[in-house]
Amino acid sequence: MLPLMLDPYKVREDFPSIAGDYIFMNNADSTGIPIPVLEKVLAYYNEVKSRPGSESTPSQKALELYLDARDVILKHFGIAEDNIVFSSSNFQSLTVILQSIEFKNNDIVLISSNTQSKIVNLVEEYLSKSRGRVEVFDFETENLEEKLKTIVKKGVKVALINHVCGATGTIIPLDKVVPVLKDRGVVTILDATYSAQRMRINLPKIGVDYAYFKSGNIFSIEGTSILYFSEERANSIKKTQGYLLIKRGEEEKHIDTVALAAAIKYLNELGFEDILNHERSLVDEITSIASGDGISFYQPASRDSKTGIFSLTINNLPSNLLQVILEDQFHIIAESGSFDSQFLLQKTGGRNVLRLSPTIFNTIEEARRVGEKLAEIRESWRGKAVEKEAGEEEQKPE
Repeated sequence: MLPLMLDPYKVREDFPSIAGDYIFMNNADSTGIPIPVLEKVLAYYNEVKSRPGSESTPSQKALELYLDARDVILKHFGIAEDNIVFSSSNFQSLTVILQSIEFKNNDIVLISSNTQSKIVNLVEEYLSKSRGRVEVFDFETENLEEKLKTIVKKGVKVALINHVCGATGTIIPLDKVVPVLKDRGVVTILDATYSAQRMRINLPKIGVDYAYFKSGNIFSIEGTSILYFSEERANSIKKTQGYLLIKRGEEEKHIDTVALAAAIKYLNELGFEDILNHERSLVDEITSIASGDGISFYQPASRDSKTGIFSLTINNLPSNLLQVILEDQFHIIAESGSFDSQFLLQKTGGRNVLRLSPTIFNTIEEARRVGEKLAEIRESWRGKAVEKEAGEEEQKPE
């Protein structure tokens, strides 16, 4: 295990909501908001008491803070002012992206197999108007580049890549994927929902045409999706009705913008490399202690492909009951379900999983305790009769 460079004990001081006896391992979809971000939002309200837009002094001050915050965001992702817009949700961002692409009959959208079903369904519904279709591709496969070259010859127009899987935490190697797609003229869309909070992403350098992620996953307030588009795709997206509607209401998101900029500054001070290494060390600690007969982990084999998200099942123990046992008996907060992932259900044979997502404020002692309790539960349930989870039949993969 690599040494921890990030100091989680110091970080914990910025998250008063986690104080107490509970261990919070449910941070994948809602990261919490540190005090420095909340203080920035509060200071904005206290000092400005206005919104950007008018000629008044407070309004001009608000506009200055808003533009400064945008500048922080732009510099962090390496993008220009005219290549970003703030929408209300990832669904809205993706819909506008699809509107900007001219689809023809039989065009194929290649979607990574770790993408949530609701995203796949949105793309399928949109493509039904143009008689296009979706093909699912496993970007975690061996011989990735060769297999990708083969499939893009079949008329692939667009590729939607889920950078980090929200169920297994696997990182897709963009340095291998994007050049192959771009070399063959495939339009690339990056879903950075689970990567932006733990990896420094320079979007133009990566070379994708579009990208999106939501603010609530990056230690900021909920309610905003950041939509990026390359210079080459700018004219196409700015002609869409969806973009025009988003742009009209963008300055209504001034607080969201200030908060996101503060969150980015906070994470930069911690160091993105240290954040990711800290997460990996926590995951390694949990899995090394909990491993044994009767427990299965769903995560990448390579440490370089791991993040602070992984899932597991314990033989004979429904995952929703495992969640209850951890919380009620050991004060460990986790999540259970399928997480809208057909990819995961195929791996588990239709079983729901327990998802753990340790983050910057979790300590190695907490990880050790989680691993020990999982090992205890695993041993106590060996040989017991299998019980089906409620609704499990409906969630089995097709």
